[in-house]
Amino acid sequence: MIRAYRMIEGRNEPLDGVPSVEALRQACWIDLNAPSTADRQLVEQTFGIELPTREEMREIELSSRVYREAGGAFMTATVLCRADAPVPETMDITFVLTGDTLITLRFDDPKPFYGFHNQVTKQGVRLDNGISSFLALLDAILDRIADVLEGAGRDVTAVARELLIEGHTGHLNSDQQHLLLKRIARAHDLTAKARESLVTLTRIIAFTGTVRELANEKTLRARLKTLSQDAQSLADYTAFLSSNIAFQLDALLGVVGIEQNNIVKIFSVAAVVFLPPTLVASIYGMNFHFMPELDWPFGYPLAIALMIISVIVPFLYFKRRGWL
Repeated sequence: MIRAYRMIEGRNEPLDGVPSVEALRQACWIDLNAPSTADRQLVEQTFGIELPTREEMREIELSSRVYREAGGAFMTATVLCRADAPVPETMDITFVLTGDTLITLRFDDPKPFYGFHNQVTKQGVRLDNGISSFLALLDAILDRIADVLEGAGRDVTAVARELLIEGHTGHLNSDQQHLLLKRIARAHDLTAKARESLVTLTRIIAFTGTVRELANEKTLRARLKTLSQDAQSLADYTAFLSSNIAFQLDALLGVVGIEQNNIVKIFSVAAVVFLPPTLVASIYGMNFHFMPELDWPFGYPLAIALMIISVIVPFLYFKRRGWL
């Protein structure tokens, strides 16, 4: 699908249907979302470029992600998407700056793109040319990552509060522990994918600084510098968040370990407490002929008393030492 915008009389006009070659050449932003073969060929023939395939977009080598070819600057970034889903995902998006036009190639619909289209069509965001469209789109992507990281930070803080309160009082049952572990795992996965996205975005922001369209645009260079600083600050925050998540995981495993140790301690103490009465019962369960206590009238009460005393004495001893 092709969605394109061109500037006419100071406002952005969307190109409906299948745009003509002349209309595409005047567009400031052309967005290709899971394009068909015909859509790809139309854009390639219009601008004289060759768009990367989906397999080529997945390449991780720097030379495959940022390069110049046929008068265009090609930049591929890994962008966080479906951040609100149980399992967050990432997708590869290629940005092509050719002349005064920005071309984006993607195979999913992340929130920054969906929201940016609404800003252009309904809120009147002005797209003067390709480079300004590119910077505005990068700003929307970074804003989305910042919102996602803020949510992850709040969730990690909530996990820490539950560990400090519930874990201290010993009220964490197995279901709560499992839920906390899932929340920590999701926060880690979300942070890792956000960090991966920020690394690639920082790379293409640095590469954008070499684009000749920025040579005489002081305002755009200042905007690009701000985006670079924002990306770096978000990368620093992901590093802090990752260390915090690792601490929460260690704390949760520590709480689980303490509870398991308490259970093992109870069984160990119970085994020691009931060992003496078992010994007494074992002795009088022997089938020897000469056991004088068997003929005593008070032999049975004596054995019961010995068993009770042998339970009470170790119990009181363990209680005094604070082992129970």
